[in-house]
Amino acid sequence: MAFDGMATPLGMKPGPSRRGLSPIRRWGLVGLGFLLLGGVTAQSYLLRDRSEPGTVAVIERHVSTNIERAPVPPADSAMTPNRSGESQHGVNVIRQNGGPAGPTGMVIRVPDASERMMASMDARVVERGQSGFIPRIGESGLTPRKLYARAFTPNGKPMIAVVMTGVGVGARGTTDALSKLPRDVTLAFAPYGRDLENQVVRARREGHEILLQVPMEPHDYPESDPGPHTLRAGAEPRENLEKLHWLMSRLGGYVGLANFMGGKLMSTPGPYAALLEEMGRRGLLFLDDGSNPTSRTRELARAANLPAAIGDHVYDASAGRSLEAVLAEVEAVAKRKGQAIITIPTVPANVDKVVAWSREIQSRGLVLAPVSAIIEKTR
Repeated sequence: MAFDGMATPLGMKPGPSRRGLSPIRRWGLVGLGFLLLGGVTAQSYLLRDRSEPGTVAVIERHVSTNIERAPVPPADSAMTPNRSGESQHGVNVIRQNGGPAGPTGMVIRVPDASERMMASMDARVVERGQSGFIPRIGESGLTPRKLYARAFTPNGKPMIAVVMTGVGVGARGTTDALSKLPRDVTLAFAPYGRDLENQVVRARREGHEILLQVPMEPHDYPESDPGPHTLRAGAEPRENLEKLHWLMSRLGGYVGLANFMGGKLMSTPGPYAALLEEMGRRGLLFLDDGSNPTSRTRELARAANLPAAIGDHVYDASAGRSLEAVLAEVEAVAKRKGQAIITIPTVPANVDKVVAWSREIQSRGLVLAPVSAIIEKTR
């Protein structure tokens, strides 16, 4: 009777056995019934009408070593809509026989990080380094700074380049920057953000020009620490070069680099000149944000044949001045010099203020321009 006890609900005593089949036989028949029911269900599924809509998806991670990928088209170019917005989310859907998804199923290939990054690069100006893909000058002399630059035609009006810095670090600020800012605003991505590959692809699809910020040693390092792989004034040349290549490989599609901090390195000619020379050899440009008064950028970049410019203003909310007041000063500089550059941290409040300001500058005889347009003009 122990078997009867196992089949009795908890808290109830097993009752007397019923006449007829033994308990073992009764449970055997119940099990046989479930097996028959399962067989019928499986057969009906396999023999169902083939016209019934349904999709069987096989998901696999796809690791690609092929970097022959076309560049991201500019935002204002004609693009063929992609079914269900698949390409916008970094998912390649491969349908059987190249047709629409049907009951026979489809394969969804999830690209790895390097493949997603290649979506923002052009194979003509990229090579694989020890840390990943890094920019180079193409066989025909094509440079990343030319290929990835936002198209811009000067109209004779004073130009202002607004560079939003730290893109990719704060989720809300990055989202606001990608969805709200005018296309001629340049976005400087930090190398430490999450989901950088998809963010850069979206930024370029929206028409923004991209810079990569690189951490450089300040005078009070390590009390002020720009982050991992900081380029150091006292480091061996090879060590700095390896760090620079690591930083370059974090994302793609950028026209050049910009400093993050760097007071000590940028005032030390030897190691700083070697880094600027490497940037020039790879067909990039460089933006010195202007925060370091002892910087040697101007003379060293000229000697390295590196297109470079020094920013006119760095907006710092802790200085106690409003962004509107600083932008008014930048307007005055642009009218006096013909162009001006300002760098602004990417936080939601700053994004909203830049959007509002950009709507009014044309009425004051000014034009918003990508930073490459100003750097090329001032060479």
